[in-house]
Amino acid sequence: MVLENLKPKIVWDIFENIIAKTPRPSKHEEKIREVIKDFILESGKTNNNDFQIYQDGVGNILIKKPATSGQESIPSIMLQAHLDMVCETDKPEGFDFFNKGIPVRIQENNEWVYADGTSLGADNGIGLAFALAILIDKSIDSHGPIEVLFTVNEEDGFDGATHLDPKTLNIKSKLMINLDGGPAEVVVIGSVCGRGVRFSKKFNWISPEESNELQFFELSCQGLLSGHSGEDIHLPRANAIKIVGRILSILAQEMKIYICKWQGGTKGNVIPAKSIAKFGIESKDQKAFEELIKKEIASIKDYYEKFEPNLKIEYKQSLPDNYLSKEGSQILLSTAHLIPNGVLKKSHIYEGFVESSNNFAIVDTEKNDEIIWLYPRSILRSELDSFVVSMKQLGKLGGWKVFLRPVLPEWLPNLESKFLKYVVKQYENLIKKPVITNVIHGGLETGMISTRISGLQMVSLGPTIEGLHSPSERLKISDVGLIYNLLKLIIKELNGIA
Repeated sequence: MVLENLKPKIVWDIFENIIAKTPRPSKHEEKIREVIKDFILESGKTNNNDFQIYQDGVGNILIKKPATSGQESIPSIMLQAHLDMVCETDKPEGFDFFNKGIPVRIQENNEWVYADGTSLGADNGIGLAFALAILIDKSIDSHGPIEVLFTVNEEDGFDGATHLDPKTLNIKSKLMINLDGGPAEVVVIGSVCGRGVRFSKKFNWISPEESNELQFFELSCQGLLSGHSGEDIHLPRANAIKIVGRILSILAQEMKIYICKWQGGTKGNVIPAKSIAKFGIESKDQKAFEELIKKEIASIKDYYEKFEPNLKIEYKQSLPDNYLSKEGSQILLSTAHLIPNGVLKKSHIYEGFVESSNNFAIVDTEKNDEIIWLYPRSILRSELDSFVVSMKQLGKLGGWKVFLRPVLPEWLPNLESKFLKYVVKQYENLIKKPVITNVIHGGLETGMISTRISGLQMVSLGPTIEGLHSPSERLKISDVGLIYNLLKLIIKELNGIA
């Protein structure tokens, strides 16, 4: 064990030995679901707890723990977290997330837990650990009814929340704590909506045998910090796809560019850390090409020197390959270069908050059906809709078909919620200072769940996690005890909340 000496022991033991050890990629939660069921049933037998477990058709599970004697009239409270994690690695050999557990580590300063070369999965593994610990913690000797909801595939489409079946799961709670929030000492009260946008186009490829006038090159951008495409979008993070597109667009102003392949990015909610493009130029332009590309690479490195310390941009000569015509290459390049990336607008309502953003998430010319993937977000549905329309218009200009995934709904703050006021009061009593309430630019399941369970009052809590959705993800150790103590306090003192 690596985390055995961390406190609270009950939470860290579950995080390391149940959550981190069990594979749980998005859309493949069957292993973690069964491990959790077995863990709860075994704990119930050992500690004489009458747990009940329900599962709906999409794979969500609900665990019920009855109230202690005399506390049956206390309102039922539900803790909610998602089973899946974003699987990212920077290991050159890759990592088998489907069969291996996460290699957890403690940083030398003893302040953070991280993973060796992979994403940690604290998003939302620590939420799972909190909820399971609450269920089995013997020190919580007086409480009302407790429900724990674990949902599937939050990270790639909100499938669990979208298809949540409250009747099958026998959900009774009207108070809910989502455990996917943070940072610590912040009570999250709202989150943005988002929607996947995908560009499709059937290109015609030309065989290299049809021309011996071309020289072929490979351009790569890698080593970027990456991160969560919502919560980190305001940071000075580079997007590898946009960097490659920028360089090629500059070159295309002075010479003909023929795209062979272009790939980059992995998921809609991850800022792309790596992108590689293969392309051809006419032999007569090679001298100008060398001058231009070196100048542009130097300019980009100079700009990002302080923000992206591991940025690596390289190019090298390559073997001939199938390529797009000049016109096809120009359509792809122009579209990619024109698509905005990053913060689109700051909020005029919530101070310091990003109102709208877009993540240029994936480019893959190997897939004619979906070559470009975007993930825009906004706290305002109308602003999200407006951006989507602009992308459809851009697509039409280039002859693209633009496909839209369902909107993942926003969660608007309810400042009059009695439950919110209660949670804030308990938090302030715990830390002896004012607590911040905040809206986050990440997407939470709360908005979708509230459409499935009417009259739900919600807050979101969590420890500080940095570098989400990337191999640099890390979890602040001291915050875990703080949030767990808060959860215990909320559950022990809960009464009279309508």
